[in-house]
Order: sequence, then C-alpha cells, then structure tokens
Amino acid sequence: MLKIIKAETSLGSDNKGSELAPELLLKSGLLNALDANKINYEILELPKIPQPEDSTLRRLNLPAVKNHTFLTALNKSIYDLAVTSKNKNNKTLLLGGDHSASIGSMFATKKSAPKAVLLYIDAHPDCNSPTSSPSGNMHGMSLSTALGDALYEDYKYPKYKYSEIILLGAKDIDSSEQRYIKDKKIKMYTITDVITDGVGSVMKEILKFIADRPLHVSLDIDSVDVSEAPGTGIINKGGLTYREIRYITELLSTKDIRSIDLMEINPKNDENNKTLNLGTELVINLLGGKWSPYEKYLNAGTSRSNNNSKRNK
Repeated sequence: MLKIIKAETSLGSDNKGSELAPELLLKSGLLNALDANKINYEILELPKIPQPEDSTLRRLNLPAVKNHTFLTALNKSIYDLAVTSKNKNNKTLLLGGDHSASIGSMFATKKSAPKAVLLYIDAHPDCNSPTSSPSGNMHGMSLSTALGDALYEDYKYPKYKYSEIILLGAKDIDSSEQRYIKDKKIKMYTITDVITDGVGSVMKEILKFIADRPLHVSLDIDSVDVSEAPGTGIINKGGLTYREIRYITELLSTKDIRSIDLMEINPKNDENNKTLNLGTELVINLLGGKWSPYEKYLNAGTSRSNNNSKRNK
C-alpha cells in the first residue's frame, strides 16, 4: 500500500506556488497513473496547523529562520503520520511543497527502518544552517537537519550518519555547504561527475552503496534541466536530462524503497503541465511502474475501448 501525504507549503522557500503542487499532481495524472499500474494507495490527511502571526523565531543569537514555528510543527505532523503508516508492506510518498517539508519524512524513514540510507537528488545540497544560510529559508537546511545538525535540536529523532547518505545532481553549492560536505566526508556526485563519468557509472556506484538496505529517495525537481522541468522555483540550466533522470529512477526501483519525496514543483511556473507530468512519471518509475508518454497513449486507447464496449452493451 502506498501512503500519500500532501505537504502543501511554500513557506520554507521563495518558491511561492509550490503549495499548489500536491493537489494538482494528483488531479493532473498521478491518481490515473497509480490506477493504471495497479498500485494501491491511500491519501493521509495532515492536521491543520495555524500560521502564527510572528512567522520567524530567533533562537538565542542565531539569525531568524523564516516561518520556523509553522514549519517545525508541519514536519512533526508529517513525521507522526509517516511513522504510524510505515510497515514492510507500505511505502510513503510525500508530495511537496518546498523541500523543507521533507525533514519529517526523512526522519520517519530512519525511525521505522534504522538501517535506511538516503539518496538526495537535488541541484542544491541543502546543507546550510541558521548561521550559514544566506536566505533564512528552511528548505536549504533540510539535509543537514536530517544528519543531526542545523535545526536538529527541534526534533531529536533518529538521524542519518554522514556515511549513510549520497547527494546526486548537485550543481549550485554554497561555499559553506562545500565546507560542510568536505568536513563531514559526505559522498556527492555533482552534475559534473555525471557528465564526466556517465550516468551509468555513477549509478553503478550508487546501487552498490545502497545494496540491500532500505532506501529513502528525496527528489527535488530542480535537479532536472529547465527544458524538462520549467515549473520550479530555481530553474536549472544544465541539470539532469530527461534520459538521465528516467534511467536513475528506473534503476532505483529495483531497490527496497520505503519512502519517496517529490519536492519543489511550482505549477505557477509550469508550461502546459510539463513538470507536473514529469513528476508523475518519475514517481511511477520509482514505484516500479511505467508511465511514459507512450504508456499514457496506450492507457488512453484502452480507456476508449472500454468506454465503447460499455456503450455497445
């Protein structure tokens, strides 16, 4: 059973409009794709969390983290819902929303599967802290929080070891993040590595790293080139190609994926639902199904035939 959680927020970013993506993903094709692939699902409801008047919280002498109170409450709700729903027969799909909402999701996987590893596919490492962040946006602190740094004191859930994560597709990396990644000896395959070594070689190493351990995949759509994913907050010129991201997600589906985050789609910036459709296809790929434009064409033909049969009876 696939448990779907909608993280309808853009308050951890400057990506206003990403809060619309979860519902539009479901309505624009994801539910149809799940049905066509015979993937059973349940949509879980998060409790309503009021937005406080004071949208920032100053912690001791640290700079303000935008919308800190609300986003911490949201992530704790996501964590509680995801942990409750997890067992060996269930997978969790978090639909964002900005990447700050993945904090609760990542912690939930580690709680329910202590040996879990994390693959973070993003053009940005999201390894900042309140003191290093140039913006104060929480979506740039998601991974460092899951690793026990940044905002970890707000959660204190089971965390990932630095040796249990891999970054893939990183391209725009702050100097503070470079230092953090180097100091913590975090494994990272940048977009330059993908170009230089080839996606096949990179994925061979990643699959070897994952082995038979439970896997959490946190996918930011801005890891994909703007030609395929225009509907996001920070467009990526020179990101992963359609062929590369499809290959990556298809290979990952052979592993023990427990949780998937699909983050940072912004329908307001999209072009003819191009990014929404790509997001749906990548989720189905990760779940071991098929939903390319060709499969959609075949499914549409089947649906027409079924409708004609019903009318002829």
